[in-house]
Amino acid sequence: METPSPRLDLTRRFCQLGRAHARIVATIGPGSEGILRELVEAGMSVARLNFSHGTAEDHRRRVEKIRAVSEELSTPIGILADLPGPKLRLGTIPEEASELHEGDRVRLMESPGPLPPGRIPLPVEGIEARLEPGHRVILADGAVELLVMDPDNSEGIPAEVRRGGVVGTRKGIHLPDTDLEQTVPTAEDVEGLALARELDVDFIGVSFVGEASELEKVRALAPDALLVAKIERALALTNIEEILAATDGIMVARGDLGVEMELEEIPTIQKSLLQLALRAGCFTITATEMLESMVTSSRPTRAEVTDVANAILDGTDAVMLSAETAVGDHPQAAVEAMDRIARAVEASQYYQDLPKVGFRASESTFSNAAALAAAQAADALGIAKIICFTKTGNTVRLLSRYRPHAEIVALSPDPRTLTHMTILAHVRPVRCPQLPTLEDMLEGASRDLLARGIVQTGEQVVFVAGVPPGVASSTNVLKLHCIGDPIKLA
Repeated sequence: METPSPRLDLTRRFCQLGRAHARIVATIGPGSEGILRELVEAGMSVARLNFSHGTAEDHRRRVEKIRAVSEELSTPIGILADLPGPKLRLGTIPEEASELHEGDRVRLMESPGPLPPGRIPLPVEGIEARLEPGHRVILADGAVELLVMDPDNSEGIPAEVRRGGVVGTRKGIHLPDTDLEQTVPTAEDVEGLALARELDVDFIGVSFVGEASELEKVRALAPDALLVAKIERALALTNIEEILAATDGIMVARGDLGVEMELEEIPTIQKSLLQLALRAGCFTITATEMLESMVTSSRPTRAEVTDVANAILDGTDAVMLSAETAVGDHPQAAVEAMDRIARAVEASQYYQDLPKVGFRASESTFSNAAALAAAQAADALGIAKIICFTKTGNTVRLLSRYRPHAEIVALSPDPRTLTHMTILAHVRPVRCPQLPTLEDMLEGASRDLLARGIVQTGEQVVFVAGVPPGVASSTNVLKLHCIGDPIKLA
């Protein structure tokens, strides 16, 4: 029997301890706000609040509960506020007019409805003037597709049903071929951003991003939060380089993206987006229907398990649960299943052999060089912990991007920095006091992490720190150390 490689054996030991490298984002709703402690213990790192649903009071109550659990468990929990964005929705559709059949002719009307059978209400200002022959109109999240026909002298815009199905009031509308003046952030988003600032959330999910300028507007309204550009429009793919330069992270939002693009294109788009973001230094979340069957089932399908596993092999920082935890029957089981899948993937040789990103010449800093050196040293020596002191989280983000086989224990006295790091793969944020000298920092960390059971006496670690202590962007020290040995820097 072939002996496992040191790297593989190291990762297997790590996974057996019950911590996955990949982060889990869970949406909090009526089905989960009462079991937040259980979700954190099951593996949730970031709690998502979907501002498309619920009231401001709902979100305030949930944030209060999340922070209470975080304090109780002494565990940083990130909070992501997801804005609604300019999602287009159908007007009122009577039940008798809800089923459309392939080959039917209908008329598209700029109206809130209800309308007689054969007429589809599109309550979007100026929509009739922008629809042209050959444009696709996709309804109900892809269930129905219409094709705009040549105009005639009758009221509304004629269209033919190319893919039949059932439509309903307030179901989504997608116009992948039509140039609409969609404003991001919307008026509703601006209200949501005011609430997000009041709640002091860590991440803002910006829906239906198409251009970098939209992200700049959102950042001006929420300067303290990290931005997550949700990639769900064909236009965002066209402008992905400028979007990556303007955001902190991206979400591969496969629901709406899978409506605008052909379904068979989504897997390769996902892989490309995750790799582009990793190279650009942006964190990533993969979302939508990952364990959808667990809204009602206590066990995922084999296809869903494979989907989650492939997202991790594609390099995502985090995988996300939506309805599964917000309103599902088995929210804790869904988080546990996602954690088990991640640990199994990360213990595989496939994960060990994934290509690593290289040093970015455009970011030739001491911090970047120290991060790369620490990752390479830990991998070469089979070291299981990289202990990084950080003021802003920047060096930890760099370390995470290099995907070492080791766990990155990120030590910071700043609560905001700790919660900002909850989305990063391979990272465990731990609060520590600010100490005056490098020797004090290393000795204090050794004692504290030993007491917490995060490291063991005799264990080899890599320390990454900066001199002078507590100064942002000053990372310039890498030390190989054996826990229990005296700290000697001179």
